Formats: sequence, C-alpha cells, structure tokens
Amino acid sequence: MREVPQGDGDPLSFGAYLKQSRVMRGLSLEEVALATKVPARILAALEADDFKAVGDGGHALLIARSCAAAIGLDPEETALRLEEELQRQRPAAAARPSSWKRLLSATPREPLVWIVVAVTVILCAVVLLRR
Repeated sequence: MREVPQGDGDPLSFGAYLKQSRVMRGLSLEEVALATKVPARILAALEADDFKAVGDGGHALLIARSCAAAIGLDPEETALRLEEELQRQRPAAAARPSSWKRLLSATPREPLVWIVVAVTVILCAVVLLRR
C-alpha cells in the first residue's frame, strides 16, 4: 500500500489522510458534507477510521469516492486506500479451514464405518436402479 508519511515518518491512517487532505485544501467538514450530500457525522466517522458507523464496506467505499471527489483527490485511489485499510482490519481468511478440510476432519476414520457406509450406498443404488 502507498502510505502517506506524516512529518515524523509514520504512515497516516485512511481517516487521517482524508482529513489532512481536506484541511490542506481549506475545506471544512460541513462544506464537504454539503457538496457530497453525506451527513457531517458520517464524514467525521470516516475521518476517525470508525468504519462501522459508516455502514458496510461497499457503502463506505461510495462515501469515500464522493468525499475524495469533493476534496479534489482521485476517487479511485482513495477507494483503493480504503479497501486496503478494510482488508487489514478483517480477520485473516486463512485462519479458518476450508469446508472440505472441516468435513474430512469431522468424519470418522475407522475402516469398519467406511465399509458400512459404502455397502449402504451400494444397496441404495441397487434398489433405485431396479425401480
């Protein structure tokens, strides 16, 4: 991700980047709210990195694009920054095993059980084919 460094070299969060860009252009939060028709409290939540108050990720992306356009930023790059921020905040999907791995780990390993299952399936197939 392309981080925007602060004066001391630390990268800015998405909300801080958005707020800094707005302030540098001399715009108030109310002016941006008026231009975007988004309530100022929602824009303030976005600048505070409170993405839950904004709504789901898709809604936050729409607001971020609109806000970026009103401020004079590239809406697509701003949306990309927000997507990257939201990705960092999501729990890792790799930590959760896939459905097949969970199914296989939950199935019994005893050969006798597998034999009974196989015989049952074969008998059901034979009965269905004779009809």
